[in-house]
Amino acid sequence: MYARNILFPIPKTVKTTVSNDGIYIANLSCNHRFHVKISNAAKSYSEFSPLRRLQFSDTLRRASTTEHCGNSNDEWFVDAQDAVSEIIQESGLSKEESVEIALNSPKYVKMLMDSVRDLDEHSLWKSWEIENEDVGSLPYKRKVFYMAKKKGDNGLLPYLESIGLNPSSSTYVARYLSRETLPDLISKVKYVKEMFFFGSDDEDFIGKNARRMMMHLSITTDEDIQQTLSFFEKMEARRGGLKLLGSKDASFRYLIESFPRLLLLSVESHLKPLVEFLQNVGVPKKRIRMVLLLFPPIIFYDIERDITLRVQSLEKVPKAHVETAIKSWPHLLGCSTSKIKYMVEQFEGLGIKNKKLGQVIASSPQLLLRKPHEFLEMVLFMEELGLDAETIGRIMSRCPEIFASSIERTLRRKVKFLADIGISRDHLPRVIRKYPELLVSDIDSALLPRIRYLMRSGLSKREVASMVRRFSPLLGYSIEEVLRPKLEFLVNTMEKPVRDVVEYPRYFSYSLDKKIKPRFWVLKGRNVDCSLKDMLGKNDEDFATDYMGIGRMLVPPPSSQE
Repeated sequence: MYARNILFPIPKTVKTTVSNDGIYIANLSCNHRFHVKISNAAKSYSEFSPLRRLQFSDTLRRASTTEHCGNSNDEWFVDAQDAVSEIIQESGLSKEESVEIALNSPKYVKMLMDSVRDLDEHSLWKSWEIENEDVGSLPYKRKVFYMAKKKGDNGLLPYLESIGLNPSSSTYVARYLSRETLPDLISKVKYVKEMFFFGSDDEDFIGKNARRMMMHLSITTDEDIQQTLSFFEKMEARRGGLKLLGSKDASFRYLIESFPRLLLLSVESHLKPLVEFLQNVGVPKKRIRMVLLLFPPIIFYDIERDITLRVQSLEKVPKAHVETAIKSWPHLLGCSTSKIKYMVEQFEGLGIKNKKLGQVIASSPQLLLRKPHEFLEMVLFMEELGLDAETIGRIMSRCPEIFASSIERTLRRKVKFLADIGISRDHLPRVIRKYPELLVSDIDSALLPRIRYLMRSGLSKREVASMVRRFSPLLGYSIEEVLRPKLEFLVNTMEKPVRDVVEYPRYFSYSLDKKIKPRFWVLKGRNVDCSLKDMLGKNDEDFATDYMGIGRMLVPPPSSQE
């Protein structure tokens, strides 16, 4: 046995019995008693550094082989790890850093072991004379060392495996990094991780945006877009899906596999200036990762020649709105300047300029990425519904997401729905003009339930259709928050028939607490009975003049009367 004084912790996987004179270790291939002094400092195997853990494994191995009862495969594996650690140290890393990498690259170590075994079994070491040494006669650890040296990866392959890449991906990526030194690569990886994964409160938002882009991106699929979508697809296929896109532990490997040239970029002359540029155009530091993860190819763009020109193409848009657009749809920075300018001109042709233009782009920046013919088809569809250019422009300003939707899958379905409930083609322009949001409202979860609730309340389908024709925003009101409480107050407190809302569906647009109840109590106090329109349609001054004889609104009565 080695008579060394050494302090080491006992891992949980080792079965031990502690007595006054030592520790009895019982789950090696034979049994040993170590005469040790138990220290409070030796609490947990996992609390020690990788270097200390490897030294501990080595101590157990040497103890077992001294008594000729050790597992030779385990012994060789530890020797191979030692050899890999030494090779990595030659690249300029510290011993502790090298051990950390060796411990986290078991597949690389196994590959070297398999290569050595093949040469051993076939007696092929004669061609391996290195530095006047007969490699075949060297100890196993030296054979692995020279095998790693012969591979010539200079520690890149074990390092890439240690940060999450599998062997095939490591080999692929290493081809791009042949001129990189390992210390420089490690520093670069650290900076790249900070760029892409700084902050952790927006992972869900990043995942949702990525999924939206996969579903709705209609820009011509050039190489950059294809690579980005391929990256998203790799993440989507993982357990946890796109929700893990913002997690460095989950997505860094796929990021590097998809964009290996990323690790060739200079930190000082490219990566840091890019971060500064994004901050200068208004992207907060903690949101830079969102831009980069949702469109990684931007990191390869030339700041002056590519990105700056694209931002300048949006010079007609207020800066604050440009910032918002870039954060939610960074693909804008990959779109051609001529295409962006063309789309802006199309928007202006509909009367969308200056502040309105900024609001549209901030709300739905993906419109700038639409194919020109798709946008023109949308305008033509609106014209076929009976809307003129000015109205189309107002609709786009109010609800720009309509123009990012599908004509066939979304808009025609809504038009058919309206026809099915009794809205004729002649009434469509008014219905859409008053409430364009209905074109992007979900039929099953929003529109149908509201119509069914009104019909269950005692109204016929024809009466509901009449209400929609008169006041289409009705279809946007929540049942629980608007329709039910106002209808119940009308019937139970005001004691009016439910059909009164057919003549005046705008009743649902007024605040129950701030307008409906106060005016009702005023009228009730004066024993006045009038229509809903007369009660609510007048401004405060006219109401006070007509029903109170004064020029101001009366303070509502105490709530106890309600």
